[in-house]
Amino acid sequence: MNGDNLEKLNDCQTEIRKIKEWINKNNLDSNIKYLVSYAVIKACGTIEIVFKDFICDFLSYGAIDETKVFLQKKIIDASFNPSTKQICNLFDNLNPEWKKDFESQLKGKQEKEDLNSLVSLRNSFSHGSPINVSIQVVERYFNAGKFILGLIENIVYDKSTE
Repeated sequence: MNGDNLEKLNDCQTEIRKIKEWINKNNLDSNIKYLVSYAVIKACGTIEIVFKDFICDFLSYGAIDETKVFLQKKIIDASFNPSTKQICNLFDNLNPEWKKDFESQLKGKQEKEDLNSLVSLRNSFSHGSPINVSIQVVERYFNAGKFILGLIENIVYDKSTE
């Protein structure tokens, strides 16, 4: 994963940690619900952006400009959540072996459920529902997303070197 993507993940992790520290010091403040909602959007958005950037960078390496533009429009600019189902759908279109490995490595893992829960929270909030989880849960969900990004990186690079 390139340095920009690692920086995005680290920045998000730092923001979540700072929000968590603030909440721990101000646990009765009415702004907590807004901070947790922001953390959900930030965490899910960061996982989505890093996933899309990683796949697009991998596929566009050495490609001609027209291919890079196509990938930008079809992956980076596409609107989809980073749910495991959406990742599988993209993998199925790119390389069915990636999908097979991804599903196999996630089978029975809590991280799969956690990432899907993060996406569900973001979707629910965007449609007007309140977020009723703690910042600790958001942090756990974000860490699950980072774990899954690591799996994706390993799968993509392992399959491309065979």
